[in-house]
Amino acid sequence: MSWIREKNTRESLDILGQLSESCYDLGTKGPLTSEIIFLVRSKDYRALVDYEISYPDSGTYASVRELIVARQILAFFQKLEFLDVGYDRELEASKSFVAAEKRCIETNRRFKFGSADTADVAPILFLAQRKISQILGPLPRLGDLTPQFGPGANTNVKSGRACPRAKLSAALACSTNFTPVAAEFLEETPHWVALHATGESTESFTVDIEVTPGKVSFVPKNAKTHRSIVIEPILNSFFQKGFGSYIRDRLSAFGVNLRDQSLNQSLAFQGSIDGHLATMDLSSASDTIASGFVASMLPVDWWDRLNSIRTAEVNLPTALHDLLRPTTVNNTPYRLEKFSSMGNGFTFELESLLFYSLAWAVCVHTGVDTKEVNVYGDDIIVPATAYESLERVLDYCGFSVNRKKSFSSGPFRESCGADFLSGFDIRPFYPKTRISERTLFTMHNWFVRHHEPELAYEVARLCDPRYTIYGPDGYGDGHLIGTHNLRVNRKLKRDGWAGGYFDTYVLKEKRFSNPLPGDAILPVYSVYTRSGSTSPTDPDVVRGSRGYAKISVYTLSGSIFSRK
Repeated sequence: MSWIREKNTRESLDILGQLSESCYDLGTKGPLTSEIIFLVRSKDYRALVDYEISYPDSGTYASVRELIVARQILAFFQKLEFLDVGYDRELEASKSFVAAEKRCIETNRRFKFGSADTADVAPILFLAQRKISQILGPLPRLGDLTPQFGPGANTNVKSGRACPRAKLSAALACSTNFTPVAAEFLEETPHWVALHATGESTESFTVDIEVTPGKVSFVPKNAKTHRSIVIEPILNSFFQKGFGSYIRDRLSAFGVNLRDQSLNQSLAFQGSIDGHLATMDLSSASDTIASGFVASMLPVDWWDRLNSIRTAEVNLPTALHDLLRPTTVNNTPYRLEKFSSMGNGFTFELESLLFYSLAWAVCVHTGVDTKEVNVYGDDIIVPATAYESLERVLDYCGFSVNRKKSFSSGPFRESCGADFLSGFDIRPFYPKTRISERTLFTMHNWFVRHHEPELAYEVARLCDPRYTIYGPDGYGDGHLIGTHNLRVNRKLKRDGWAGGYFDTYVLKEKRFSNPLPGDAILPVYSVYTRSGSTSPTDPDVVRGSRGYAKISVYTLSGSIFSRK
């Protein structure tokens, strides 16, 4: 046993079944919860995963409490990555990828050749183009950017080694698009170039760069499907992050803060109370950003620059080749119809820019106030009166509004992980992995923070007493939030310290510590990116952990909840 050891599938489902019974006993026993708990008792996990709750204009549930309980019971199962309910998750993800590519083909044709139904869309697109140009401003010099490595894998760096030290040491690689500008970009990183130089003169270095496609891969999403991503060549992803950060800063100057989801959440709260704001969510948003649409919306110099550092060709898994035939041939790269995807270092910022500008333009064109328009990726907030017009414009631009997760009427709104019904927070806790003590700690603390003390108590009862420790809120989930006594010693009192210590568990960082050639220029990279020994960009930390440790933390707070 250990704090992080996951139980097997049967044990995990048994625990979630017990918690479902506790939810049912503590909640309002209406027809909705009774139907769902029957599925749990029957162990009909496929039906639980597929179950969808509607949010009508007039409530048909016994109470808000019944809806909260029903959603929580479903949430125990619907996003479990390990749960096998008969879906071929890679095949489902492949089908979504193909459908998105086909939609991008249609969008590219529409923007290349025009369409008969553009009369009402054209002025909105023109306003959005103007807004995008205003937000982006002049194309920045490369010296004004702060490119850096992301946390994920690259085409020549596996995820188990994905840290700045390994990436500095890896062979240089880029996409075909990048080759014409490679020399220009590499002039900004002379130490990195020198490290990989195969020849030099008094004025320049010679380096070998592998020209390689990206790689489509799949990562877990939920019990029904995986999510497709593109693993980028190392030079592309490094400079993509620089442009992504720059676009993020430019959006911030116009009131769109991509470093904080709280504004979207508060606007969703307001919309659930008075109905004047709508929340929109898009299906496969990043996979349907068609190249032709981006070319039409961006200033020419910005398009040229971003196009040069994206990855336009990818290697596909066999299943995708089979689905895309006859347009593809095995073992040959596939040319993407989309402009960028998950895995590209500027996709999130670019899609936020595009959706904000479209939403803003729709409001301006229809005479609606724009002050409450906001986006976070593909989570869009607009006045409800602009919803239908924006949906039509988004459809023309190749995007599909997910109507199951978009709301312009009725009492329900959701955005950025916050769900509100008439102002009540009804967001459930979604476990994704098999149950461990760590999972139970996180679940317990979530229920405490969301004012569900009875459910938190039921979770605490399931925790192994050998690992149960309590402490205050505000220090992570390595302990249960609850009544505790701080340890105080004589030295603390003698020195005038008013606080004390409590215990908590922490994951031990997993490090790739073997000596590497890139270590020689690591100080330059660390200073350039402002990395530190305790920073998320710590240069030898990789994903995962190497166990856990119990540590003591000093605090001045003597209460359970931190003071703000």
